[in-house]
Amino acid sequence: MTQLSKLATIGLAKEVTPNVYLSPTVGIPFTKGDFEDVIAKIDDQSWRGNDTMMQGAYPGPEHATWDIDLLAYPDLMGHMLCGTIGPDTVTAGVTTTLSTTTVAGATSISTAATIPLGSTVSIGTGATLEYFTSGTPTGSGPYTIPVATPTGGLTYAHTSSVQVSTQTTHTFKQSPTTAIPTYSLTVYDTTQYLGYSGLKWTDLQIKIDPKAALSLSTKALAFPGVVQSTVSETYTAFTPFLGWEWTSTQNAVASTRGLTLDLTVKRAGEAINSSDGTQGPREIFVGALECSGTYKAIFENQTDINTYLNYTQQAMVATITGRLLDGAPSLAITMNKTAWTKGKRDLAQPYVQADFDVEGIYNATDGGAVSVVLKNWTTTAY
Repeated sequence: MTQLSKLATIGLAKEVTPNVYLSPTVGIPFTKGDFEDVIAKIDDQSWRGNDTMMQGAYPGPEHATWDIDLLAYPDLMGHMLCGTIGPDTVTAGVTTTLSTTTVAGATSISTAATIPLGSTVSIGTGATLEYFTSGTPTGSGPYTIPVATPTGGLTYAHTSSVQVSTQTTHTFKQSPTTAIPTYSLTVYDTTQYLGYSGLKWTDLQIKIDPKAALSLSTKALAFPGVVQSTVSETYTAFTPFLGWEWTSTQNAVASTRGLTLDLTVKRAGEAINSSDGTQGPREIFVGALECSGTYKAIFENQTDINTYLNYTQQAMVATITGRLLDGAPSLAITMNKTAWTKGKRDLAQPYVQADFDVEGIYNATDGGAVSVVLKNWTTTAY
């Protein structure tokens, strides 16, 4: 029977023991999900007294390749950042409870623990979950926390003891002493479930365009697929980052000239076959990190082109901050030392533009070529 491709699923789990398969803990809502079990061919082209070149073909080493595109969901992309850049350092937010019942329209709440000024705060669960930005706290316990935005106060009533919390901060930096983690992917190809263990990400492309949602293109290497029993995935409930939420700074100066930014973080990978007596790899190896990309900007002055011409290697930061109604997640991609390796004016467009190639250079602040800070509502490390 012909199968509907929309029924396919991909699930992800971070492995506890490298290369040992785990059932998925999250689902990946993908827009492209290409995977292949690659078996090298060993040819027998020996001379056997006939006029045929191929006398035999035998199976060689086997591994799997993955190529997944998806939107940049704030609670999901941390897995790819951790698996490509390096370990997640978690800065916990505040978790407390509501001290007294509130009503719809309330412009302040009372909590058991204080909440810093300017925090994004979540309150409620399920259908009554909502977010607000906090004002200056007062009191000594319980504390009064003003609802600074939205200006109309809370949308829903909330009972006492309901959880109140602020965002968790995840910082991803390179670490030469920390092993890159391995993952298991489980795919339902509409006829059976297959598990791919020992996976390591080799490429993570982040595409920012104000006309679209932020998107990710990933590549990975893994062990060959093994048939698995039926599994289920839990998908994100959050809105992906949107391109128009992007702000940019060059050398700590805000710029509204950015039109698009494509950055790729990559590590060269290899499925290593060795003397272990198996057709599959001993392990998936990934090498040193590279971060490079392209930046298109409005050409209205000499600022950007001079950065290229003078080779000043300034800091480049791309920040995306989600809407408050979506929980105000944020993503900050920083290359504190950036080489602008190509600069070209584009006079073929209705308005003058410029195209640049950029590349992250090792620096002590980033601890490598690039660092990323992700703020969301995931309280555990990726």
